[in-house]
Amino acid sequence: MEIKTRVPGMVVDVRVKQGDQVKVKDVLVVLEAMKMEQSILSPVEGTVAELNVEKGDRVRSGEVLAVIE
Repeated sequence: MEIKTRVPGMVVDVRVKQGDQVKVKDVLVVLEAMKMEQSILSPVEGTVAELNVEKGDRVRSGEVLAVIE
């Protein structure tokens, strides 16, 4: 499952790495958008197959942050 961002912003924290096991509602990435921090949560249980961002990256709306299998 692709995990996408709904808003543009900057990555302020990455809480997982490729290969990590995650559960539903685990925080994957924290974004700062419009001076507010937004936690991107896992909607599924699985393994982080891809991690496409790192701290300090700017992301656009709809960009794939991670893939969980």
